[in-house]
Amino acid sequence: MRAAFVLMAPALLLAACDTPAPPVETEGARVRAEMEAATKTYADCISGQAETMPVADEAAGSLALKALDLCNASRAALVAKVAAFNKIGYPQRTPAQLDAVAGASVKLLDDDARQAAVITIVKRQTQTTNDADASATKG
Repeated sequence: MRAAFVLMAPALLLAACDTPAPPVETEGARVRAEMEAATKTYADCISGQAETMPVADEAAGSLALKALDLCNASRAALVAKVAAFNKIGYPQRTPAQLDAVAGASVKLLDDDARQAAVITIVKRQTQTTNDADASATKG
């Protein structure tokens, strides 16, 4: 028994030294990366709108909804990527089912993004008000 181990030891050591094969990129991994990039693009669009749009004289919630509306092209691209990713796992679903699931998934992101936009807009409105108050007291 010991002799067999001694004879096999060099082979086992060589086998342990081989580098593992590089991972193969699957369609799912590729589409997931595309979906994550589209998610970032959409979120960045909404936050960018909230950070740059004029915020005076309008409710933060209304402005946040406008920010979402201005990012409809990014949203549509994200819905398409989510549907493509879903199709890999559920190839038997119809295009209408894939679109419905994708739309519902992105709706969850819409809600979170809108809330974040409201917070950004309220902070900007507060800062604008504070700056105006400071200018009025100095003048």
